[in-house]
Amino acid sequence: MLCALVLVAAACGDDDSSADTSADAPTTTEAAAGPTTGPASIVAEDQMSDGTSIVVASVDLPTEGYIVVHADADGSPGPLLGWSDLLPAGTSTDVTVTLNAPLDGDATVWPMAHVDADGDHVYEFMPPDETTDVPATTADGKIAVVPIEVTVG
Repeated sequence: MLCALVLVAAACGDDDSSADTSADAPTTTEAAAGPTTGPASIVAEDQMSDGTSIVVASVDLPTEGYIVVHADADGSPGPLLGWSDLLPAGTSTDVTVTLNAPLDGDATVWPMAHVDADGDHVYEFMPPDETTDVPATTADGKIAVVPIEVTVG
């Protein structure tokens, strides 16, 4: 009798006919992976400005997203100063970012690439309360951000 149970169990254990093999069904890994954040890159140079905007020379995004400008906080990105309009996936050049308030004087600012993580075309990243549209990452997994010096004049 024990041999009969083992044979029945073995026969049932290898039956994959009920498994969903649809290419449209996301795997657990795909569902948990989150938005595509990379690879991304950003190029910005030190510049003269009237203090109301900055220009990013180029940004390459893996999906639609934004350029977000942060103030300097002891050598790291700090509070938000402004963000661009929605940018397409791929390369965008000469992106102007209007700041929410003019710079008071010369400053280091941190342009950072972000992705539109939920695809709603609305910028949503105001930590700590709103963190939907996350920073984009470079090919080596670092945040796509560069510090630049802005001379106001």
